[in-house]
Amino acid sequence: MQNYIQHLKLAAKRFAWILILYSVCRLFFHLLNTEYFSDGSFSSIVTAYITGIRFDIAAIIFTNFIFIVLLLPGSWKNNITLQKTAAIVFFAINALALLLNFIDARFFDFINKRSTSAFFTLMSSNSDVWAVLPRIIRDYWYVAAICILFLIIFWKGMPRLKQPATERLTIKYFILQTGIFILVTGLMLLGARGTKLKPISITDAASGTGPKYIPLVLNTTFSILKTIENENLQELSWFPQDSLTLIYNPVHSCRTNHSFRKMNVVIFILESFSKEYCEYLGGIGGFTPNLDSLLEESLVFPNAFANGTQSYEAMPAIIAGIPSLMDRPYSGSNYTQNSIESLPELLRRQGYFTSFFHGGNNGTMGFSNFARIAGIEKYLGRDEYNNDADYDGYWGIWDEPYLKYFAGEISRFPQPFFSAVFTLSSHHPYNIPEKYKDRFKDSTLPILKSIGYADFALGEFFRTAVLMPWFENTLFIFTADHAAQALQSTYNSPAGMLAIPLAFYRSGDPMLKGIDSTVCQQIDIMPTVLDYLQYPENFFAFGESVIDKKLPHRCISYVNGIYQLIEGNYILQFDGEKVISFGSLSGNLINSGNPEMIRISADMEKTIRAIIQTYNYCLIHNRTALNIKNGDPAKFLSKSDKIN
Repeated sequence: MQNYIQHLKLAAKRFAWILILYSVCRLFFHLLNTEYFSDGSFSSIVTAYITGIRFDIAAIIFTNFIFIVLLLPGSWKNNITLQKTAAIVFFAINALALLLNFIDARFFDFINKRSTSAFFTLMSSNSDVWAVLPRIIRDYWYVAAICILFLIIFWKGMPRLKQPATERLTIKYFILQTGIFILVTGLMLLGARGTKLKPISITDAASGTGPKYIPLVLNTTFSILKTIENENLQELSWFPQDSLTLIYNPVHSCRTNHSFRKMNVVIFILESFSKEYCEYLGGIGGFTPNLDSLLEESLVFPNAFANGTQSYEAMPAIIAGIPSLMDRPYSGSNYTQNSIESLPELLRRQGYFTSFFHGGNNGTMGFSNFARIAGIEKYLGRDEYNNDADYDGYWGIWDEPYLKYFAGEISRFPQPFFSAVFTLSSHHPYNIPEKYKDRFKDSTLPILKSIGYADFALGEFFRTAVLMPWFENTLFIFTADHAAQALQSTYNSPAGMLAIPLAFYRSGDPMLKGIDSTVCQQIDIMPTVLDYLQYPENFFAFGESVIDKKLPHRCISYVNGIYQLIEGNYILQFDGEKVISFGSLSGNLINSGNPEMIRISADMEKTIRAIIQTYNYCLIHNRTALNIKNGDPAKFLSKSDKIN
């Protein structure tokens, strides 16, 4: 029995060692992102660390369950070669799991959440990531150095089996060891479930600390494993169908008797342009003079928000009105084979020529694939640009020459045309061309110098475009894919980290000028454009037209496993079962006891449940498009499709 106890002690010591290392990873994550958690109390931080132990235990058991075989009865496991092999495998598995946490400590600065299983999709499908990896390692050399030191400490400190005791396995000891094995297996299964009847989930990380601290409570290993097993949406039945569509209905009925206005549509998706960077929107001054001057002549929405935190969530939201309310971005999910009604596809049916421009490598971020899904006729990337003299060495073509190329290309397209362009120079590593290295302002935020360059490129486009014959008959939309690094704590808040510019501009149109404080989101762009053009058919989109003041206006998002709804001055967070936070954008009101606040919270909870139920149903059953021939909104869900 002494030999078996040796193996039990070895397993316990290794488990404890890995648990300590996970806590070290959490500390490292915290140190690299202190500004994000700077408004938290000491007790909240301590609670987050303690709560995180449950998630660490679950992650360790998930990744090491295979080693339970080393606790089976018998002396066979004393074999030295077996033990050395097991030690190497143990180190390799846990080194990978721990390294993911180190990588995420810096990656969090870009996406404001723990990485999910989509991380592997990004790594496997984007050669750009591998191309820029040496620069990332160079910029964050200290992370790489600490990782190496950490792995050395891990290997040196990893408990190993010393000279095993030799003993004869009697029937009595075999039965006893079998009982211990069953007990340990049961405890491991309990730990993997988070010591609860219901398996522990990402949303449980908000318990006791609040949604703000979910990234600190979680570890990346757990986040990735949990999102792998939750790739498919679940059908919900909170509301019967006849009442669901009264609360929320993504079918947009034609409300105009006017003839369709066939004007050109051009959307600028500006990489990482947080609202904080725009002086016109009350942000930091001096970095976006060209965008600011355009906003002065536009209809501007200062309370606009992204529906996600990553670039590949933005394209479906902006051009197809589809948010990513799940662990995977829509464009990388199991539902991309669904029929959809994108803005370019609907305009193409009205005689438009449609195109999408991105100076990156063709195929990056899945943009070219989604362009095809969205019915876009022409995709123009780095291959079509065909001049690597303007290649930035990492992601693609510099913004200035590429936007000039964009202006020239669309001038050759037949009118009316739809075109969207996604910029890229304000992406890490935030390089700018050598000839401009002293032209743009420096800042404590590395991104801001490249923001200045991207803004300059935007200005150069308009200096060219304003001379083109199509300019006067073109509707321009300015927005961003997501926000980015923040200087002010306001932009590290659950709402602030999604705050982006959104504006509509058309030369000489007084309707599209001024400031509108309506809360809006990326998925509102498609219905707004169609409303402005007086689109004559019914269509499907999850957003609403922001120029129709009779409609409800809001922002829905899904970050760190939590759904978030912003309406007016209020923000509500929902974990899929219950409200976990409600308050104003300036302060928490959940404990106020004010009857009006209770009513608003209840109404918002009803709305967010209706949106989630509708979203899941439509994606699961491929109901994200109408029959354009009859355009009957009643066809959205027939009686036979009623949710029970």
